[in-house]
Amino acid sequence: MLRGMQRRTIIILASVVVVAALIVGGMGWAVWSVLDSVGAPGVPGATGSGPCGSADAVNLQLVYPDGHAVQVCTRDRPACPNETIGGSLNGQPRPTVSLFTLRNQLRSSSRRYILFVRLDSPLSAETAEQALPLKNGPELRPGEPASATLTRALVEITPRDPTGDSFITQSGSLTVSSTHGVAHGRIDGSFSSGPTRSDRPAPSSNTVSPLTVSGTFACDH
Repeated sequence: MLRGMQRRTIIILASVVVVAALIVGGMGWAVWSVLDSVGAPGVPGATGSGPCGSADAVNLQLVYPDGHAVQVCTRDRPACPNETIGGSLNGQPRPTVSLFTLRNQLRSSSRRYILFVRLDSPLSAETAEQALPLKNGPELRPGEPASATLTRALVEITPRDPTGDSFITQSGSLTVSSTHGVAHGRIDGSFSSGPTRSDRPAPSSNTVSPLTVSGTFACDH
């Protein structure tokens, strides 16, 4: 009789411990999700796990001034709609335009990154492959008149964990096409930063810019 009561007590205590662990784990996950969203509001999280490979919808390589390369990717195809944007300058409204936009987090073996791609015109549902120069120009700022045809692209990379400076490509090309609701692209771009010089301090790991970005992406358009 006594042993039976002891067994029941042990089972009850074990159940309480398991339930408490689940509650604490759920609260921890909720807190992490909130903090993660605060750090990257509106940016979908990276999917998949492990090394980047052919199964990833976005698969890019960043090469840094010291020569090391970082693979960044996400498994599921992110959304890349023609985003309607507007704005104002000195209190004066700017025209509302629709531009192709891709914004998503990417995973890597060391940290996460936010990828931002914008074209200076909407992308049609069916678009033959064309190569666009990568520029950091006013034509891509929110509210500026959209181009009648695709003429240029912008690619921006922002490190996370912790969040660092954003880096925008200054030269290179982006090849893009769209068919059956899926856009495909190939990026081959260079950033403005060069190798560390002896006459200035080396940048911290949080601010050093990659030299180049290259790779492919597919997204739901």
